[in-house]
Amino acid sequence: MVMKRKLSLGLRTVLVQILLLSAVFAQPCPAPASNASQQNVDQVPVNTSGALGLFDLKEMQLYENVQNGFSLSYPAGWIAQEAGPNDQGIVVGFLAPGEDVNAPSIYVVVQIEKLPAGQKLTLQQYTQSALNNFKTSQPNLAIQNETEISIGDSPGNAIAYNLSSSGVEYDVVNAWTVKGDKAFIFTYNTPSDRYDEFAGDVDKIIGSLK
Repeated sequence: MVMKRKLSLGLRTVLVQILLLSAVFAQPCPAPASNASQQNVDQVPVNTSGALGLFDLKEMQLYENVQNGFSLSYPAGWIAQEAGPNDQGIVVGFLAPGEDVNAPSIYVVVQIEKLPAGQKLTLQQYTQSALNNFKTSQPNLAIQNETEISIGDSPGNAIAYNLSSSGVEYDVVNAWTVKGDKAFIFTYNTPSDRYDEFAGDVDKIIGSLK
């Protein structure tokens, strides 16, 4: 059984700053900065094919969330930390190996948005609403890439954009899918020069949603 940790004060502070940035997905998009950069992103969003081989499974740990009815696998060396009570739907964060829990810069955050009761929103409808909200709330922030992906056994969508803070460039990928009456939203945040270092791990995390 994987030990579940509560988000440390440092990570929670980062997430609060993240959530002040915008109101995309009816919740702000996680990011470490408030100043948008218009530089092009060479990387593309994680493909999240979700396929795990036997060797991969030996290197993965299981995170289960009974309350919200989902599970994820994450690579050994990453740290899973559950969020305390919050109004943004943040459920859990995964910190990359070697990250300082008091000041992380490479992480994956999982949010869940409860969809309107009685409305069976399709992924296409949710995606259109999310993109409209993004462009309205962040008109000066350019989306560098939009793509269709697979998240676990469900279709999903992803966008990638670039942010800067204190002279450091960050790549951010938002990926989401709709399962029943919930939307699952993943955010991968990393300094741009370390994107490739952990992109494969992020593929496995997002692609393992069940």
